Amino acid sequence: MSIDSLNIPQIEAPFGEATVREPMAFSAVPSQRDAPGEFAEQRPYRPIAEPFIPGNPYRRPLDRTRLASIDWTRAVTEGRFVSDESLMAHRFLMNVYESDALFLPEAGMTAATAADYESFYSRRSRLLGEIARPLVEDHALGFLADEVRTTGQWDVSSVEAHLTAAIDEANQAVSLVVARLQTAPEPRRAAELLIAQMALDGLTEATAMSQNIGGAFGPEQSELFKIFIDEFGYGVFGAKHSTLFVEMCRSVGMATDSHHYWFFYLPSSIAVNNYFYLVTRNRTGFFRYVGAMAYLEATFATWFRQLSSALRGIYGEAVDTRYCDEHAHIDQHHGRMAVHDLVLPLVAKHGTVAAREVIRGVEEIRLLGALGDADLLAQLDWEPQLDQNCEPMGPIQHLAAGDPFDTRVADATTVCAVRSGHLELHWRPTGEPLRIEAGYGVRIPAGRLYGLRCESEATYTLSGTR
Repeated sequence: MSIDSLNIPQIEAPFGEATVREPMAFSAVPSQRDAPGEFAEQRPYRPIAEPFIPGNPYRRPLDRTRLASIDWTRAVTEGRFVSDESLMAHRFLMNVYESDALFLPEAGMTAATAADYESFYSRRSRLLGEIARPLVEDHALGFLADEVRTTGQWDVSSVEAHLTAAIDEANQAVSLVVARLQTAPEPRRAAELLIAQMALDGLTEATAMSQNIGGAFGPEQSELFKIFIDEFGYGVFGAKHSTLFVEMCRSVGMATDSHHYWFFYLPSSIAVNNYFYLVTRNRTGFFRYVGAMAYLEATFATWFRQLSSALRGIYGEAVDTRYCDEHAHIDQHHGRMAVHDLVLPLVAKHGTVAAREVIRGVEEIRLLGALGDADLLAQLDWEPQLDQNCEPMGPIQHLAAGDPFDTRVADATTVCAVRSGHLELHWRPTGEPLRIEAGYGVRIPAGRLYGLRCESEATYTLSGTR
C-alpha cells in the first residue's frame, strides 16, 4: 500500500496555516570558555530597562561583558564566594539547570513570551548551556571540595551519630536571620528581602528532588517519593508547598511570578539552590544530595516555626503563614523519614562509598548555609546613607532613562558620587530606591548587591578601595 492511498484527513489551522520547520542547521560548536558568552546572547538573557520582570518566567538577563571577564579555569574561593563573578556564574548555572524544568506564564502565553519560551528551551541554548556547565560548576562550587573532606572509615552508626549531632545543634539555635527581621529599621522590607531569596526554591519546590525520582534503586526510591509527594500536596494543587508559598507572598503584597525579583537574588542564595541541582544533575552526587536534603528536612521545622512567629509579629493577622506552618509540621516527619528510612538504609547497603558522600553532603550544605546567612545578614544590615562629602573619583559614567538595568556585587568598598542629574540606588526588592542627587554620594560596602537606575540623565563616578 502506498502512502498516497491512505485516507489522511487534512487539518486546517483556525487562525492560519501550520508549517513544517526545516531541520535546524547548527553553527559551529563553541569552546567551553566561549559558550557562556554566546548563551547570554540568546533572547531570554538580553538586557532590559526595568528592575523587575513581571509575568515572564523565561526572561533572566545576563551581562555578557561580565561573563566574558571571568577566568573560568580558576575556582571561586570561599573568600570570594560573595562576589560579582560568583553572582554571574550562579545566574548562568541557574538558567542552565532550570531549562530542564517546565515553566509556563501564569496569565497564559503571549506573542512575546512565546518567543522567549522557544528560545529558552531551544536546542541551541541548551547545547550551549551543557557545553559550559561542567566548567562553570567547577568554577562556582569547586571550592567545596577543598573546604569539606571526609576521611576515615564511616559506617551506619558513625553516620547516624554525626548527622544527629549536626541536626541537634541546628535545632537548638536561634536563627540570626529571623531574629534580625524583627529588629531591622524597616521590618517589612527586611522580611521581604528574605522572602525574595526564598522564592528561588519556594516557587518551584522539590523540582531538584524530582530528578532523583526516576531510575531504580530499591525501596529507598519509594521512601524518597513519599517525601516528594508531600511537597506536591499529594496531587492537590491547593496543598502543594509552592502554592502555599504563593499565597504567603500575596498576603504581604509581593509578586508571585517566577523570577520577578531576578535582580535581587544574592549570590549565596542562588548558590544554595544551585547546589541541589548540581548534586542531582550529576548522578554521582546522589549520596551527597540525600545527606544534604536529610539535614535540611530535619532542621526546617524549627527554622520555619521561628519564621512563622516573626512574620506574624511583623505583619499581624494579614500574613498567610500556612507555608511556614506546614513546614513546621511536616518536616518533623520528613526529617525522621529522610534520616532513618532513606539515608541510613542507603549507607547500610552501599557501605563506605555512600557513607562518606552522605557526610560530605551534610557538611557542604552546612557550610553553604552559614555563608548564605552571613551574606543575607550583611545585606539586611546595610542601610545606604546619602553623603555630601563623597568626592567624585574615577572616570565619568553616563546613565539615561531606558538604559539596561542590572545589579552587581561590589567587590570592594565603592563610592558612587553623582555629578549631574540624579540616580536611583536599588538594593532591596521592595520599598522605594534611594534617590541620589547631584553633589551627593553613597558608600557601598564590599559584598553588597546594588543597582543604579535613572529617570532622565545623570553622570556619576564609581571608585573602589580594597
